[in-house]
Amino acid sequence: MASGGGGHESLRRMIQKLPFSFDGIDGDLRRLGVLLQEVFQLAGVRFAERLAVLNLACGRADETGVLAAAVAPAEIGFYLGMDLRSDAITEAKRRWELPGGEIDFREGNAAMIGRMEGLPRFDVVFIRHQNYWHEPMVWEGIMDEALVALKDGGYLVCTSYFDLEHELLAASMRERGATLLANLRNHTSRALPDAEGKSVDRWVAVWGQAL
Repeated sequence: MASGGGGHESLRRMIQKLPFSFDGIDGDLRRLGVLLQEVFQLAGVRFAERLAVLNLACGRADETGVLAAAVAPAEIGFYLGMDLRSDAITEAKRRWELPGGEIDFREGNAAMIGRMEGLPRFDVVFIRHQNYWHEPMVWEGIMDEALVALKDGGYLVCTSYFDLEHELLAASMRERGATLLANLRNHTSRALPDAEGKSVDRWVAVWGQAL
């Protein structure tokens, strides 16, 4: 059964080499770990063996360690993070290490993942704080690629800042025929002051591939 949590001893084989850059991130990640545990249990998701995990539009990829903990007792054999921002990718590379596995962070467009050679199909594709309502056409492309990147029986996991953008994402996934396995509101989500109704990992949902 999937388990979660943000403590360093629970991060399995993922090693954090640098502290996080901003106050509040540690608390956000602890809450995200609990949220992932709850949503995986609700979805009936159980992970086994060594996994390939793709983190799209990952930014600094602060959640890398929490993802490693959330898929326990399985371990990550290959982890790839991708984002357009070179400074964020550089920071992610400096922060995370995966002894005994392969970890990579690449600067690039998440909607172009299908054109990259040599990548495996992924057991889990994770997108934290998707921004569907801001650039819907961009995110349509990203979601198409995310579903195609999954192995048979793989899972797409997304979190959202806002209620409306989460609803828009869910509607888009229904149109694709993806199977919604679980959807949870995070009632401990930390409110952010830059917009009304915005909070950290306000929603999380798990989808299976289209039937």
